[in-house]
Parts: sequence; C-alpha cells; structure tokens
Amino acid sequence: MKVNEEKLQILDDYLKQCVAENVFPGVDYGLILPDKKYFLYEGNKQIVPEIISNNHDTIWDLASISKVLVTTTCILKLMEEGAITLKTKIKEVIEEFENEEITIKDCITHSSGLTPDIDGYKTMSQDEMYDAVYHAKTVYETGTRVMYSDINFILLGMVIKRIKGSLDGYAKKIMFEPLEMYDTCYNPDASKYERCASYEDQASRGGVIKGVVHDGKAFKFDGVSGHAGVFSTLEDISHFVEMLLNDGFYKGKRYFSDATMDLLRKCQTSDLNEKRSIGWVISDENYALGDYYSEHTLYHTGFSGSSIQIDLDRKVGFITLNNRVHPSRNNKLILTRRNNIHNLSYQCLEKGGN
Repeated sequence: MKVNEEKLQILDDYLKQCVAENVFPGVDYGLILPDKKYFLYEGNKQIVPEIISNNHDTIWDLASISKVLVTTTCILKLMEEGAITLKTKIKEVIEEFENEEITIKDCITHSSGLTPDIDGYKTMSQDEMYDAVYHAKTVYETGTRVMYSDINFILLGMVIKRIKGSLDGYAKKIMFEPLEMYDTCYNPDASKYERCASYEDQASRGGVIKGVVHDGKAFKFDGVSGHAGVFSTLEDISHFVEMLLNDGFYKGKRYFSDATMDLLRKCQTSDLNEKRSIGWVISDENYALGDYYSEHTLYHTGFSGSSIQIDLDRKVGFITLNNRVHPSRNNKLILTRRNNIHNLSYQCLEKGGN
C-alpha cells in the first residue's frame, strides 16, 4: 500500500476547512501504515482565553478512547498472563460488586446490561461513587443487547487495580514503556502542562480545563479510571496502531500474541444490536467509519472529539485527535464530519509499493 500525496493534501485541506468552520479548534491527524506514517496538524490547541497554536507534539485528553487504548489492552495482557479470562466474573475479583453473574466479557463488550451512567455522581463523594458502582443495577438481561456504559469500564479498571495494585502503574509497565509511549499517562505532571490542549470552559471547575481530565467521573476518581483519564500524543498512539498493523509486533518484538490478534478480529456480539470486538467497535455500519472500511476494522471515539480507526485487513490506521468541546460541549459538528474524514483517508491509499 502507498499513499497518494495529492489526495493527502485534499485531506489536509479538509481538516483546515473543519478548523475554519469551527468543527474543532485544532486537530492532529495521523495516517498509519505498517512501516510508514503521515502526520498532519492544523488549528489551535486553545482559543480561550488566548489563542495557542497547535502542533504534532500536543498532548490530548483521550476521554473514552482510554477504554480501548489502555483498559482493553491491559485486560488482554492480563489474559495473556493467565490472570483472568473473558469468562471471569467481576465479583471473583471485586467482592463488593453486587452482581454475581456479570463477566469480563459482558463488561468489555458493553453487553452487561448495567445502567449507562452513575446517576447523580456530580454531588457524590468518591466513596459514594464506588458504592454506586458496586451496587449498579441492570436495566436489561445480561447478554441480550449492547448498551454503552461507563460503569462497565470503571469496573474493568477496578479489576486491573485489584490484580496488579494500580491501573496506571500496570499500564505504564506493560504498555507505555514497551511501546515507547513516553508522553502517554494519567494525570500529566506540571512539565507537560503547556503542551496540553484545552477543553471545556466550566465555571464549576474554575474555567478552561487543561492538563487535568475533562471527564467528570474520572476527575472524581482522582484522574485514573478504566473509562477515561488517559492523555497522549499523535506520535505515541501511532506506536500502538503500528503494532496492531504489524500483527502484534512492535519494532520486531512480539507485543500481542497471535491468539490475541485473532481475538481482536472477532466480533463478540454478532447476534446483538451492535458489533463489538474486545472493547472496540468492529465494522459496525451505524458508526462513523466512512464507507470504505473492511470486515475487520476497529473503531472508537472520545467525548472530547478524538477518534481512532484501525483497518486490520487493509493494514491502515487513522488517528484524529481534537478538542471539539473547547470552549463548549455544545459544539457537535464533529458528528457530521467523521465519515468525511475517514472517506478522504481511504482515498489516499493506492495499491503498490511504499
């Protein structure tokens, strides 16, 4: 596969148009092949209270992409280590969890039936939030349909912490360091603050949110949760995508086993209302994958605007990092543009040499 540079320029022009039309203040975009990467960056990482230009080194709040990039990866690594299986019941690891039947698979495919959110969390203490998770109720029978729920991945983050002592510590050891994702973290330290993109202007949080997690529940969980909280860069995420496109190898070293890669390619919910792999959406026509995706295409978005799409059949990945909620979450223009961005991305590809 090779990239048509003229088509790539058309894509870049479209990203510039999106910035001009206030789809998002700024964007870092990556087109990733197994052995080559193309990076584009446009706009600003902040426009309020002052304008700060964006670049490819910007650190972005990934919001719910945390679920698949990090939490799912950690769960897969625990499976490779023999610590858990998809059939492991959450209660086997988290004794406080009330439901005795819900499994790792139920949570990681969003088919647990658990309520989508923690109602009233904004007025809860952290202990009250934990208690709400432990006693979360199902709103439909487990395994009968897919319904996206942050609680599923909050629980998975707790599973990782119970087994390994720390979600962020385990992620750093088994993912960030081996894949050379050195700017990827929870709770960026002060040295990274100026590089961070800005997000929503919230009076309750003291103004423009920057350098701390935007997600309200993750903020109350001290910035570390299975459902949100990860910060990263275009370069760092490209290493993860590169690994998947190279069948589980990163720079010639095995990262994911063949069995894990096969598992990621498999739809776990083919008889339900949405198509889910382990964590990821997989080739579901109801999502904004564009029109050209293949049968084994992984996809996920984050509330703050970003998205990752990895076409395992065509061996290409698209990373779109942006801050569409800056300065307001009322900006939802990205919802109508993601399909266009992904279509233009596929148009860049041509069969042949590199």
